[in-house]
Amino acid sequence: MDTLTHVLFGTVCTLAISRNRSTPARELPMRLAVAGTAAAFPDIDYLGFWIDPLLFLADWHRTATHSLLLMPFWAGLLTLPWMFSPWARREWLGVYALCVLGIGSQILLDLLTVFGVRLFYPLSSSLYAVGTSFVIDWIVTALLAATLLYGLHRPQRNVALSGLVLLSLYLGAQWGLRHHAHDRIAERLPEESNLQLLPQPFSPFYWQAINRTGNGYEVAYLSLLADGEAVVNHYRGADSLVWRKAGLLGDDNPSAALVEEAWRQPGLLKFREFARFPILYRLDRERDETCVWFTDLRYTLPYLTPAFRYGMCRQQEADWLLYRLKRFSQNERQRLSPVD
Repeated sequence: MDTLTHVLFGTVCTLAISRNRSTPARELPMRLAVAGTAAAFPDIDYLGFWIDPLLFLADWHRTATHSLLLMPFWAGLLTLPWMFSPWARREWLGVYALCVLGIGSQILLDLLTVFGVRLFYPLSSSLYAVGTSFVIDWIVTALLAATLLYGLHRPQRNVALSGLVLLSLYLGAQWGLRHHAHDRIAERLPEESNLQLLPQPFSPFYWQAINRTGNGYEVAYLSLLADGEAVVNHYRGADSLVWRKAGLLGDDNPSAALVEEAWRQPGLLKFREFARFPILYRLDRERDETCVWFTDLRYTLPYLTPAFRYGMCRQQEADWLLYRLKRFSQNERQRLSPVD
């Protein structure tokens, strides 16, 4: 999830374990600062994006800084800067525990997204993802913010614990809504369908449905609250879903051989490893240059330009070169160096 939500979650968890009678009021801001900083720390891996965007996605993001195995090391490293404070030197073990709490709180929230976390890096590169929450969830953020503000006004453990209980109920409801959405759609599809449901922004009642077919995917956008078209365009009730086809090659695509040639290029290896539902984004032909662009259905919304678009370009019969289309742009691109 976003860094603000991680900081809020880390501080609310700290309030929940702080004992009011034994914790002087002047120490509480320090405790919150330690946990909040630690909760934001794992996202420092975003610096890798500026070094190599594709390696960041495929190999670096949510790996070392999100690993349970490396968490004790990171917590120790984060404890050191606080040693300037006499309180922190006196309570160094408590400061270390707060750093562990903060890092752990981020890992927990990130597990809920479709991107997932490599929990046991570097021993394992397996990606663990619950996939019930969108990467930005305004309900989670608002609930945590309200809990923190009220908890600071009335610094009681019960306030923070109540907020965490409400958060747990909401996250549990997301899990239940996904299963309900899956059942609503699956009963309208053939039994052999391979259906996946991905969370969407705005509401836990909105879901992206991806049905894997023999040569691609069928994609639809579901609203559990609507019969026909929902408040947000493109989302519809289960009985009126509009399915569109998407895939790498498409049906009867005269450029299928060209697209497959670009997709199999060694320079695109890391994107192939990253993408779970890869599709052809578009094919550009301009003068003597051809570009074939790909994206991943996990990060496509019906009303926004996809964030992750990578492809191969070449001049006439020259070698293919690796590029990315920059976020929020249609044609602005960046040349990337392929990984050997």
